[in-house]
Amino acid sequence: MKTFMDDNFLLNTECAQKLYHDFAENMPILDYHCHINPQEIAENRQFSNITVVVKNRHILGKIVI
Repeated sequence: MKTFMDDNFLLNTECAQKLYHDFAENMPILDYHCHINPQEIAENRQFSNITVVVKNRHILGKIVI
């Protein structure tokens, strides 16, 4: 039986698997709409949990967890 979330989760075609594993897998994730201070991203700040990220930010009321 196939594992639910294996290395090819959501990669439904051979082409998708090749593109992801050969090119994108080791690339950084860039989220241009994350509301985190760019300096915190540049410094690779590690947050202990999601509430620390959104604490005192204008999107607090918009977050759905």
